[in-house]
Amino acid sequence: MEDTVMDGEDFKEAMSHYAGSVEIVTVNTPDGPVGITVSAFVSVSVDPPIVLVCVDKVAGSLDAMLAADGYTVNFMPEGTEATAMVFATRGADKFGLVEWSDPVTSVAGPVLAEAFQVFECETIKRTEMGDHWVLYGKVRYGTVGDAKPLIYLNRAFAKLR
Repeated sequence: MEDTVMDGEDFKEAMSHYAGSVEIVTVNTPDGPVGITVSAFVSVSVDPPIVLVCVDKVAGSLDAMLAADGYTVNFMPEGTEATAMVFATRGADKFGLVEWSDPVTSVAGPVLAEAFQVFECETIKRTEMGDHWVLYGKVRYGTVGDAKPLIYLNRAFAKLR
């Protein structure tokens, strides 16, 4: 069998049919808060609680994400499409347009008022993988929410039934 690799455009098309929840990852920097909308968020371990997020190498917030000691995963509920789009837009005045507060833990990023739950994480590993960086975080503090998550499917926001 010939050793092949799926074409990048075909891979993106296939992945667009995979429903994913929408999270906004935030960090604190000496110049102020930074945040980005991600769809690549995964639970890695329960004991200890570890998650990962993936950040595209061309993202404007990549350097801040890599330099930070930790980050906050803000889980976005249905109805927050506008906020998700603001945080997905390069150069937008992200934190001037939303309500947010400081995290409980010193290493994490801002907590968005619209988030229905959060994980405040200490970054424990950074791995370069393909066209992304993977940030592993140990969850130091978290809240448990009760809302339907904002979903992204077929290159658009979707709702659970």
